[in-house]
Amino acid sequence: MEKQTDIRQAVWSRYWSHGVGHSCGGSYGSSYEGALAAWWRAAFATLAPGARVLDIATGNGALPRLLLDFDQAGTLSCDAVDLATLAPAWFADLAPERAARLRFHGKQAAEALPFPDGNFDLVMSQYGLEYTDLARTVPEILRVLAPGGRIRLLTHHKEARPVVLAATELEHMAWMELPGGLLETATALLEPLSRAATEAGRATLEHDQAAIALRTRFNQLQPEVTQLASKSNCPDVLIETRQAIGAIINLALNQGYSLAAESMQKLRLDLTDAKVRLQELRDYALDQAGVEALCAALARGAVKAEFAPIQDQSELMGWIVAIDRA
Repeated sequence: MEKQTDIRQAVWSRYWSHGVGHSCGGSYGSSYEGALAAWWRAAFATLAPGARVLDIATGNGALPRLLLDFDQAGTLSCDAVDLATLAPAWFADLAPERAARLRFHGKQAAEALPFPDGNFDLVMSQYGLEYTDLARTVPEILRVLAPGGRIRLLTHHKEARPVVLAATELEHMAWMELPGGLLETATALLEPLSRAATEAGRATLEHDQAAIALRTRFNQLQPEVTQLASKSNCPDVLIETRQAIGAIINLALNQGYSLAAESMQKLRLDLTDAKVRLQELRDYALDQAGVEALCAALARGAVKAEFAPIQDQSELMGWIVAIDRA
């Protein structure tokens, strides 16, 4: 379990280090919009001046950013925790008086929150709480929630668009990783291509049957990529990987093997990380029984406990959970 936690921490730290605002980059801009943002603004509107907020699994702080933008009076404060290492670029650009209202806590597990009892008026999480060990996280949430406090969650839904698309992207990655497939062939082709930069190198390639076979195989794969992409509801990983490989091939031709090989290694690490994130998305998304159990566990001492699916842009995007504590 500890090893798996270390892997997850490294994978998500690398993901957030790219500067992405949230985990739905294909659906929204730098911050959440539409029905999701409207739901959160409605939750923030119930907060009294001086309220304290906790965001669990914050990532690069999309929800705290939305909260600060909503709170023009500047009376709300927020602590934000995540298992990953965090350094949101937008936070560094905040005016000091606004930045003082938000505290990020990286490398912090939700299962052992570093806050006193009854400390928060609102505990929130979007696409994050369901990734934690709920048997340990739920008691922690109830412990740090103040009397009369609220819990607002948006979790992944087993049938939601992000989960459906994750299955497609995992299939595409598996195809690219087949023996003799796109990634293996492109990686092996870099050394022969780097020789093509010089006359002497080109001479060695004329009778290099292995290099000729690699180039032939690489060319054969291109229409297969095009065909897969044209039939897919989510061709992004195919298209983006082919574009990245094209740029790496240019490096091999113009700047030599070492730099190209280093770039290919990074591409393959990015794809491996993406596989971890996508598989976790599928594993931790909640069906109706799962969200009912989560809602029931959080409802101890509550005067309100409800959940419902949420749609945006005509697509199912997750479950919303609302708990009001007595």
